[in-house]
Amino acid sequence: MDRYFLTTAIYYINDKPHLGSVSETIAADFIARYQRKLGKQVLFSTGTDEHSQKVERTALAMGQPVEQYTATAAASWKALFDRLGISYSRFIRTTDADHMKVVQEMFQKLYDQGDIYKGSYDGWYCIRDEAFLLESDLVEGKCPHCGLEVQHVSEVNYFFRLSKYQDTLLAWYEQHPDFVQPPMRYNELVNVIKGGLHDVSVSRSTVKWGVPVPFDTEQTVYVWFDALINYATVAGYGTERFVTDWPADLHLIGKDITRFHGIIWPAMLMALNLPLPRRIFAHGFWNFEGEKMSKSLGNVVDPAALIENLSHLIGIDEPMAVDALRYYLCREGTYGLDVDFSSQRLLLRFNTDLANDLGNLLNRTLNMFAKFRPQIEGQPLEPKSALSQLFSTTLSTVSADYSNLQFSAGLEKTWMLVNVLNKMIEDDKPWALAKVGDAAGLATHLATLLTGLWYVANLVEPCMPTVSDRLLEAIRRPQVVWSDLAWRGPGSELPEASSTVLFPRIQPDQLEEFLAAQTARKTGTTTGATATPPPVAVVDSGLITIDDVAKVQLRIATILEGERVPETDKLVKLRVKVGDEERTIVAGIGKHYDPAALVGKQIVIVANLQPRKLKGIASQGMLLAASAGDEMALLTPMTVLPDGAEIH
Repeated sequence: MDRYFLTTAIYYINDKPHLGSVSETIAADFIARYQRKLGKQVLFSTGTDEHSQKVERTALAMGQPVEQYTATAAASWKALFDRLGISYSRFIRTTDADHMKVVQEMFQKLYDQGDIYKGSYDGWYCIRDEAFLLESDLVEGKCPHCGLEVQHVSEVNYFFRLSKYQDTLLAWYEQHPDFVQPPMRYNELVNVIKGGLHDVSVSRSTVKWGVPVPFDTEQTVYVWFDALINYATVAGYGTERFVTDWPADLHLIGKDITRFHGIIWPAMLMALNLPLPRRIFAHGFWNFEGEKMSKSLGNVVDPAALIENLSHLIGIDEPMAVDALRYYLCREGTYGLDVDFSSQRLLLRFNTDLANDLGNLLNRTLNMFAKFRPQIEGQPLEPKSALSQLFSTTLSTVSADYSNLQFSAGLEKTWMLVNVLNKMIEDDKPWALAKVGDAAGLATHLATLLTGLWYVANLVEPCMPTVSDRLLEAIRRPQVVWSDLAWRGPGSELPEASSTVLFPRIQPDQLEEFLAAQTARKTGTTTGATATPPPVAVVDSGLITIDDVAKVQLRIATILEGERVPETDKLVKLRVKVGDEERTIVAGIGKHYDPAALVGKQIVIVANLQPRKLKGIASQGMLLAASAGDEMALLTPMTVLPDGAEIH
């Protein structure tokens, strides 16, 4: 069986879990589950980074032995990850005995071969980030990463000869252009290497809470050197297993720690004559209304409280609330870039994608099986051949997106399949088939829905494992590796109707209660049982509700014809195709676009706008465009989509 090894960064023990750390771990879990769907044996690690000066100081300030403090903190991180359904193979702590042994063995080896030497450090140090900094690194005299004050440090330390590996590292990057992703992070690191690398301190003489340097009892190993080695510990460094489990296929990290992972760690491995990881992916940050989340701004999202609030207000159990959060985090934005968190968007995704689209498809399918069971029993359950090809194509394209860590794109393609199935119900009109006694046609229709749901349930498992299991339980079909989806039929057992609604639609009063709870938390007031959730949103009088948004139907349309409206300088008349329907739209874009040149292009329209006449022409919709000063740009999809495709 093929093996796949991926890691998250390990998290500072005295940081409280927040949306950023949770989203990284959920993304890694998504990848791990996807690789298992491909039939691979996955080694997946996450954990806590527990040695540092700030941990030592925090424990002292709390009046606790540092061992007790770290054990309690690590347990809280692990408990949250378990609650989120993280399917890790190992939760590693840097205080684990096997890890400390590996750190000392590597440190000793590098020292013995001359890659670590004793020297003096005189410069700046950030305790918050446990980072040595050059004068040129500082921003207005402060740490460039966290923005806090730095302190001047003078001490005798051991140094790693990073400069020795500058040319070798640069050659590696040039030979492996996909080593660090996204490309912007790769280019950043190449520029850093070309700018020249300096030897780095790898020990501290003033910090006692750390891995002891094996040959010098007055020194402890620098926290970052210690932390990076956790990946080798997980893979079984020093054991027979290391040969098969190393190197890592993927290190998933935040964009703020690329230099450690993309420069120092590869150089350490080169010095140890060990293979380098195959890929390092640096993701962006979750922001709040364009600002980085921070305790001082009061906009940090507490994932545990958010899950509890979702569960309480929507009336779903916690595993389903977890999956709703997982879906939102994986569906919003492009992975690798910064993304804005919005509680309104979270609830909109729940109502539209989960309740309206997927939940409605499941409920209608189950109800039809119950209603038409007598007519289809004994009929072969063979799906439509035309849609069988769509199922296969969707599986292939979604897999490609997941492999490239484009979670949102893969989920979007999955929902296109959901929408095709929903539309098929309206087009086939199964109630009419039943009325005329077309048992074969009815069986084909229901078999197509059943097969489609089987595919969808398996495709969403990496993102929403609980939802996937419950979908499969409802349609009485198995969880399988994706290669089985390519050949194995859906089976002959018929599902039963269910009174359970998988995704109960969020009502306006629930939305208001949810947002009010977040505002109460932010302002420090309390509102009874709803005072516990995190400050994930702020309500003002200009905001609209989810139901307001749901009223607007946005669709993809293809322009069939275009001409200017006589006696005007900016109006154009477009004939567009929206699904099976053709419409006329009049738009004021004539100063920016030649209407004839737009023929064949796809645009976004408001499909349920009240018609109105412009220059005597009935306009049956409105196209969407963005403008800035004298510039205008039509909103168009990045890839060609079916006419009439819904926009969520």
